[in-house]
Amino acid sequence: MTASVASVDRAARVLLLAMGITTLGFGCAYMAQPLYWAGESGLAITRPAALGELRGYYAGLQIAMGVLFLAGLRSRVWADAGLRAAAVLFAGNGLGRILGCMSAGTIDSYNWSGIGFELVFSGGAIWVLRQRQALEKES
Repeated sequence: MTASVASVDRAARVLLLAMGITTLGFGCAYMAQPLYWAGESGLAITRPAALGELRGYYAGLQIAMGVLFLAGLRSRVWADAGLRAAAVLFAGNGLGRILGCMSAGTIDSYNWSGIGFELVFSGGAIWVLRQRQALEKES
């Protein structure tokens, strides 16, 4: 059963807002206090240059994702771009995290919560995109 255009648009906006706040928030947190957050996630920083990795990948990419998702609140084109990116990036991140934990033979609460966010965000984005596709076919 296909949802209404209004309900799918509302779901897209809620999802984009949640993803935007989450990724922008984590990105800013990693930019401001990379050593603290590296410790929280279990990363060992063995040389000063590693701060570039933390601020580039963990902060910069998260901030950019947050901006993309929040831009989707203002434009359907950006919303679709953000939803497509979320569907792929969060699925890849979640799968990589699952495989990494399986390989390590252990999982902690930090990774459990990451997997939860990533799979919910990816699944939500896929659902919205499929609903939009179904609505376009009906019209």
